[in-house]
Amino acid sequence: MRSWSTTAAGSGPWRTVWAAILGGDVASRSVVDTLADFAPTLCRSTASSQHNDDEQGRFLLTTMAEQAHATLRAHSARHPSFSGMGTTLVMAHLLPLAQPRLLVLNVGDSRAYLIRGSPLIQLTRDHSLIEDSIRAGRLTPAQAAHHPDRHVLTRAMGLGSRLECDLFSRDLRSGDLLLLCSDGLTNMLTDEDILRTVLPHPQDAVRSTRALIRAALDRGGIDNVTVVTCTITEIPAQANSH
Repeated sequence: MRSWSTTAAGSGPWRTVWAAILGGDVASRSVVDTLADFAPTLCRSTASSQHNDDEQGRFLLTTMAEQAHATLRAHSARHPSFSGMGTTLVMAHLLPLAQPRLLVLNVGDSRAYLIRGSPLIQLTRDHSLIEDSIRAGRLTPAQAAHHPDRHVLTRAMGLGSRLECDLFSRDLRSGDLLLLCSDGLTNMLTDEDILRTVLPHPQDAVRSTRALIRAALDRGGIDNVTVVTCTITEIPAQANSH
């Protein structure tokens, strides 16, 4: 997650910095706690649904994200010193199909990648001014890498009355490595850097995670580096993992 607060608590530079740090921490923690609390109830409610697995998975992810968004906005309303705080989100859900399929939801510029040989496959699309400019042909990726507005987001958790998120799906197979990360990783490492760091141990999620975090910190680590990896080592007949 990438998180921040745009409102200062009190006067003076040190109070302003503290509010930015604390607001971001509160935003990300609020979202994580809401998702953790809400997930078991929602999973039970979808278990008896008459919808197919894909529809259930999409409903599960979007409803959880919307609940977390509402909780974050309610917290900001109750505590004016945290007004304007927000965070980004990426989460994944593995559909229990004979041929497993991954559903990924994202808001902001936290990303999901699939590593299956080369090249690295980005499953999500950043919600940022720079990404919009690249897709519209106004900027090249090389120009975007050093643009002063490269951190400006167009969507975020906690900002705006209505949550806008994207959903993506991808079929999986044995040997795939899934990577979820914040921009603390992708601001420090290019896609090529990430792939080069992971390839020596593609079946070891723990080593891959540690290697990526260490590589980002070695490059400067100017933001929090959040990395989650998962390896698909065997596809059972009836997969049922989340």
